[in-house]
Amino acid sequence: MAILEALNWRYAVREFSDMKLSDETIAELVEATRLSPSAYGLQPYKLLVVKSPEVKNKLLPYAMGQTKVRDCSHLFILTVNTIIDAQFIEQHFAHVERERCLDAGELAGFTQHVKEVMLSMSVEQLQHWAENQVHIALGNLLTTAALKQVDACPMAGFEKQGFDQVLGLTEQGQKSAVICALGERAVTDTSSSERKVRLPANNFSLEI
Repeated sequence: MAILEALNWRYAVREFSDMKLSDETIAELVEATRLSPSAYGLQPYKLLVVKSPEVKNKLLPYAMGQTKVRDCSHLFILTVNTIIDAQFIEQHFAHVERERCLDAGELAGFTQHVKEVMLSMSVEQLQHWAENQVHIALGNLLTTAALKQVDACPMAGFEKQGFDQVLGLTEQGQKSAVICALGERAVTDTSSSERKVRLPANNFSLEI
């Protein structure tokens, strides 16, 4: 499916069928999310893939009545690091050095620059920055899902503290940021036939 055709095909699914996505499809969606760009390549987030019906049922009370959380094939949960500090940044660039076969410390100057930029922000600003990076990854996930004709519904409207508690995220140094239900649209989901509405092209982009 061509990219624009896929993006016109996709919509925020309201009802999912009971079809389960294959392990191969999920692995490809995970990899597309992992390969997403982030500032300085830091990736201050993790991805949880929930396929267990039991876990999804435990999350449902914190989903604000959105039964898609329970009924989807897989629920992707993007979480952000609760601690973004000098050690986190140093570990990242040490990993880059190893992966690129560089000498240890070869990126020390750039590492220091990144620390000066990032650690000049408050904890609240860093968390906001991390959530912005998550939404870039979410965009990659949604586009890849559309190209594979996997239905999806991204959601930010859920009780994050409840999700964090059920999943034990606090102990892992993470907190939930956004979720995305994945699967196949149900034939009863009438939203699939509604016209996609966006700003007209001549009112959306401006050439300078």
